[in-house]
Amino acid sequence: MTRLNLLLLLIAMASAMLVVRAQYEARRTFAALDAAQQRAMQLQLDHDRLQVEVRALSVPGRIEELARNTLGLVPVTPARTDYISAARLPSLPASIPTR
Repeated sequence: MTRLNLLLLLIAMASAMLVVRAQYEARRTFAALDAAQQRAMQLQLDHDRLQVEVRALSVPGRIEELARNTLGLVPVTPARTDYISAARLPSLPASIPTR
């Protein structure tokens, strides 16, 4: 009878230790999940902010202004366009269309 009581006591102690360990792991996992959710929320906010910046920077007027002021580009006009005929370039490879 004493052996049975001792065996049951050991089983109860092991069971209690496993419950404590499971609770610890659950708390640790919950903390990791909470941190991951906060990181995901921060990344979503960053993504939204970057999308707003892309929309603001891709406005055609802004792109044209940057092209003119920063890069020194000017619009193409017929007076600035040079046309090259295929007859003047007999050495074009066959893979390049002439029209």
